Amino acid sequence: MRRAAHHLVITVLAFGCALPGKLIAQTYNPKSIVFQSADSAQHIDSAELLRISGLQQGVPLTKAEIESALQKLGDTGLFSNLSYTVNDTALTVRLTPAGGGQALPVRFANFVWWQPDELLKILEARVPLFTGTLPLQGNQTGDVEDALVTLLAEKGIPDARITAMPSSAGATATGVVLSITSPEILIGQTQFNGSVPAIDAKLNTLNREIVDRDFDLQDYTNTIRNSVQEIFEDAGYLDASNDPPIFAAPRKDLGRYAIDAQVNIHPGALYRVGAITVHAEPPLAERDLRAALTIKTGDPASASDLRVAAGEMARLYTDRGYLLAKSDAITDKIPSNHTVNDSFTFSPGSQYRLQSIDTSALPTDLQQEFVGIWHVDPGAVVDKALRAKLRDTVRQLHTHYGILVGMRLDPSAHTVVLVLQVHNLPGVDPGATDQQPLP
Repeated sequence: MRRAAHHLVITVLAFGCALPGKLIAQTYNPKSIVFQSADSAQHIDSAELLRISGLQQGVPLTKAEIESALQKLGDTGLFSNLSYTVNDTALTVRLTPAGGGQALPVRFANFVWWQPDELLKILEARVPLFTGTLPLQGNQTGDVEDALVTLLAEKGIPDARITAMPSSAGATATGVVLSITSPEILIGQTQFNGSVPAIDAKLNTLNREIVDRDFDLQDYTNTIRNSVQEIFEDAGYLDASNDPPIFAAPRKDLGRYAIDAQVNIHPGALYRVGAITVHAEPPLAERDLRAALTIKTGDPASASDLRVAAGEMARLYTDRGYLLAKSDAITDKIPSNHTVNDSFTFSPGSQYRLQSIDTSALPTDLQQEFVGIWHVDPGAVVDKALRAKLRDTVRQLHTHYGILVGMRLDPSAHTVVLVLQVHNLPGVDPGATDQQPLP
């Protein structure tokens, strides 16, 4: 269990009663006990603070008893400074939250013996001042970890190890993830119900890919949702959805636990391609692009087939030297008859020409050999024919090493430096250049 070091400062700000001439234990009779936070955003649970501190309303107190009570609050690790004022009217305790920033919501990664809301209620009852959030520093995190270890022991899982880690969105911490790191909690078998025969093989593959991975409720649920949606969309079932997984009780598998699940799927109807629109850009005409079209009307409206079709048509532009050509495919779904209208648009960009060929990374003998057989002048369009000629020339070189062919683009001049580099040659780092793969 982790325990964050903390330094508690207890300060007496003022005493409302004058001390008598002889130094004796001063007793106070405050009519009320009030807690104030230095952070206006911090929730104050006065009843819980009274319980932890042992203070009672209306009971006489000595200075030692007050400071002992405040030390108990300090031992929670939630406060870096506790100060108080006392007189016969009130004992006012001012609380300064411990360092570590704002308390963040907790998430339970693999505590599959409980529902998250159920676990929160149990911890709120067992851990002082815990209300579903934790700071990144302070002893309360360790107290929560200890409580979870005890809960697991009550379930017959002794010596469990718990880890609290921040989760983040970019560089900003958004929560604290609590997980069981020992024993291992793994994904078991996932059974998919309600599928269609054409999809079963891919769902079986998905099951095999995720079985025995570390179980995390959020990650597993997201993986299932996103993967099932992708599989069905690639088959043309564009309205497919699935219910959240239903988990079986954890089953012990030697020294670890496996979590089996069932997922109910709602495939919906199969969509088909109803119409295809191609918006050509020069130098290609619509008929040129349609000749490369890999889908036709009546085909299942596969999302992956759509991406392939867009890529194949964009390749016609790169084959003519438009090396940064892009294609976009938009699908207009028509639920009334379960068809889609696909529309393709293109951004060819500029045509690129050869600036030079960089062979400096090749051994000297290969450089000389390449110069002797390569006869293409700078300024040539870097089209499909030139790229094929370069690859053919490379294959003629006498070497048992593989040679990588890449390119460095100059977008302002629309020129290309083609780069040759030996692969797996000792002392040569194939990732040392800023080249792009040759199309």
